[in-house]
Amino acid sequence: MASSGGLGSTPRFGAAVPATTAPGVEGVLLEIANLLATKLNPESLFETIAQVLGRLLKIDRASLALYDPDRDQFEIVALALQEGSQIGKGWFIPHRGSRIGLAFDSGHAWFTTLEPASGFFEDKALVGEGMHVSSIIPLMIEGKPIGSFNVNRRLEDAFNQDEIALLTRIADQIAIAVTNSRKFDQMRLQKEDLSRQNAYLLELAKHASKTNMLLLCPSLRAVRDRLITTAKVDATVLITGETGTGKGVLARALHDWSGRHDRPFVVCDCAALSASLIETELFGHEKGAFTGASSRRIGRFELAQGGTLFLDEVAEMPPEIQAKLLGALQDRQIYRVGGTNPVRVDIRVIAATNRDLQTEIAAGRFRQDLFYRLNVVSLHLPPLRQRTEDVLALADHLIQHYAQKFARDVSALSPAARATILSYPWPGNIRELENIIERAVLLSNGSILELGNELSSCLSMGDSAIPNRDPTHESGRLTLEQVEERYIRETLDVTGWRISGRKGAAEILGLHPNTLRSKMERLGIKHPPPAA
Repeated sequence: MASSGGLGSTPRFGAAVPATTAPGVEGVLLEIANLLATKLNPESLFETIAQVLGRLLKIDRASLALYDPDRDQFEIVALALQEGSQIGKGWFIPHRGSRIGLAFDSGHAWFTTLEPASGFFEDKALVGEGMHVSSIIPLMIEGKPIGSFNVNRRLEDAFNQDEIALLTRIADQIAIAVTNSRKFDQMRLQKEDLSRQNAYLLELAKHASKTNMLLLCPSLRAVRDRLITTAKVDATVLITGETGTGKGVLARALHDWSGRHDRPFVVCDCAALSASLIETELFGHEKGAFTGASSRRIGRFELAQGGTLFLDEVAEMPPEIQAKLLGALQDRQIYRVGGTNPVRVDIRVIAATNRDLQTEIAAGRFRQDLFYRLNVVSLHLPPLRQRTEDVLALADHLIQHYAQKFARDVSALSPAARATILSYPWPGNIRELENIIERAVLLSNGSILELGNELSSCLSMGDSAIPNRDPTHESGRLTLEQVEERYIRETLDVTGWRISGRKGAAEILGLHPNTLRSKMERLGIKHPPPAA
C-alpha cells in the first residue's frame, strides 16, 4: 500500500492494461465507450460510468472534480455511489492544501490511505464517511490537467495494479467526455447567442416604430437631449408613469442609445408572474432545486448578460424577491435557486412602475433601500390627458403605421374624429389610443378615418363615466382614481365582468390581466353579488 502523502509507482495515462487484467474489464470498457457516444452531459455520464465500474471493483464513492482557474479551486460537479456525502456536488476544494491539488499539479495518479490528522482538506470528511483508501487520477487533455477522477473505498485493501490500470484508462475516457461536453456546450451557447441576437434584431425592428412615435411627441422633444445623456450613462434608471404612457418604449430607447445596444434587451413583467415563479424567472435554478427542475436553467439576469434588464411594474414584486434584487444590484452577482455559487452579472437595470413608490414604502409594500438603488436616475412620463399637444401627432403616426400594416388607403382623421379624440381624457393613455386607431383603420372604408359606431360608443361610454362636475369633489372634478375606477367598472359591465381572454376587459383597456386585477384590488373594485 502506498504511504499517505506520497505518489505511488503507478502507470501514467495511456498505460496498457496488464495481461493479468480480471475478466470482464474489456466488456466494461466497451460499455463505457458506448456511453460516451450517447451521453453528452458529463454529470449523467459520470454517474452511469460509476455504476458500471461499481459492478467490477469494490468502490464506495466516486466523484468528478473540475478545475476552475478563476477561483483556483476544484468544483465537485458529479458524485456517485455514496449517499449523504459531506463533500458533495457543488462543493469547492481548494487547490492548495488538498490531495486533489497535489495530484493535479503533478499530473500523476495518487493512491493512498486516508488519515484524518493528515492536514489535507478532504481527509477528515472522507474518513467521517467511513472511507479508508483514496484514488485521485488527474484528467489529462493534450498533456494538461483539467480536473480529477476520484475513487474511494471503505475496505483497507489498496488498489492493485490491474485496478489502477483500469481506473486510469477510464479516467482517459472521462477526460475526453468532459472535453466533448464542453465543446458541445460552447456550440450550444454560441447558437443561443445567435438566436438571441436574431430575436433582439427582430424585436428592435418591431419597436423602432414605437420609439420614433414616442420621439414625435411635442412634449418630449424638450427632454430628448436628457434622454440621450441618460442613455449614455451606465446607471440604473427608474421610469414612472401611468399604465400605457410608454414606459417600456422609453426603456428600449434608453437601451438602443446606450453602449449596450448590441447586447440583449430582456424584459421581465413583474406583474405577470406569480410569487412562486418570479424568483426562478429572474435568477434561474439549478438541477434538482425543486420538483420538476430536471436541468439547470438560467434566468433573465443571465440572459441579459452585457445588455439591459427591464423590470416592468417592479412595485408588484414580492418583498422577499425585493431583498434578493437589492443584493443583486449591490453585489452585481446572483444565486440561482438551489445553488450555492455566485454568478457574476454585467447588466444595466431599468425599472418601471405605475405606482407611487413613496406611498408603497410608507405602506410597507416596497423596500426603501431598494427604491434608492433603483432611483439613481429617474424619468417621469406624464399621462396623455396632460399632453394634449401629443394626441394628434401620435394619432397621425399610428394611422400611417396601421394603414401600411393592413394595406388600407387611410391618410388622416376626419375633423369630427379629431375633435373627439382631443376631448377624450384617455385613461388608458397611449396604449388605449393605439388600440382605438388600430380598430378604426381596420374597419375603415375610405381615406378619411371616421370613428365608427362601435368606437363612438366606446368613447361615449368613457365620456359618460367622466362627467366634468362632481359635487362631492372640492374642485368640481373627479380625481384620477375616481376616473379610473369608473372607466374600469363600465368596461367590466360591458364584458359581463370577464377580465381576461378575447374581448375581455383587459384586452379592451389594453392592460395585462394581472395588472387589471391589481388595479381592481387597489381601487376596491369587486364583482357585484348575484341578484337575489
